[in-house]
Amino acid sequence: MNAISTREAWLAERRTGIGGSDVAAILGVSPYRSALDVFLDKRGLLVDQAESEPMRWGTLLEPVVRQEYANRTGRSVALPEGVLRHPRYGFMLANLDGIATDRLYEGKTARTAEGWGEPGSDEVPQGYLLQVQHYMAVTGYDVTDIAVLIGGSDFRIYTVEADAELHEMLVEAEAEFWRRVTDDDPPEPITMADALKRWGRQSRADSVIACPEVAEAVDQLRAIKAAQADLAAREEAAKLTIMAALGDADTLVARDGTTLCTWKAAKAAARLDSRALKAAHPEIYSAFLKADEPNRRFLIK
Repeated sequence: MNAISTREAWLAERRTGIGGSDVAAILGVSPYRSALDVFLDKRGLLVDQAESEPMRWGTLLEPVVRQEYANRTGRSVALPEGVLRHPRYGFMLANLDGIATDRLYEGKTARTAEGWGEPGSDEVPQGYLLQVQHYMAVTGYDVTDIAVLIGGSDFRIYTVEADAELHEMLVEAEAEFWRRVTDDDPPEPITMADALKRWGRQSRADSVIACPEVAEAVDQLRAIKAAQADLAAREEAAKLTIMAALGDADTLVARDGTTLCTWKAAKAAARLDSRALKAAHPEIYSAFLKADEPNRRFLIK
């Protein structure tokens, strides 16, 4: 393994390979990023995001979580310098939190216990499972301990064993993704946000002839929209029937007393009257106007 020892070198190298935190997005199972996000990042086409509060506190608590892990297990945690590369597949990178004697160490913080199973098990959120399996594939270690501080006071340790079959799948998937990066062959968008990143927020005045497959997709979308409109009308009719039964009462119950629905007055909300503000104080209104990014409206004709 080739260790990249300095912070400056790491910043230069981070886009030359796939890290553990990229894997879930590449495989399409991350709730936060898509494969296209990772692709654009590796190609240097994404603006680095500002550090969020959870990210900041996660960084600040890293030494606390690491020390508590050492206290509870008796294992000292060595901090590797820089990023490690797979000895054969150089595009696979590992930026480790630590090595604890005979195993890898990974420290986490979480606001809730959602996705975390029984302490001592390998039941961890899928993204973290893929992350540490990637690290074990890169380094050859057989076990990783994941220490997590949940909600600021619930400390747990989980143990994940290497899965050779999964490692083979990761190597194959990451190799194909890295081919896309080097060939400038972006993955297909999977969300509307992806589509805007892939094809831009501006359009050119031009038309494209629909092939049979795309024409069929247009027909499908028309049918879906018609079904949605019908469902919306039926929903409205059902609501009106229930409201008529309630009259000025606020609760509908079944014969056994079970509450079926409520129709209660909500607390009045204050809102800014932007038209009145513009008329009375146009200079103040103009000072706080914020231009939105240009966007593309998708309309079926």
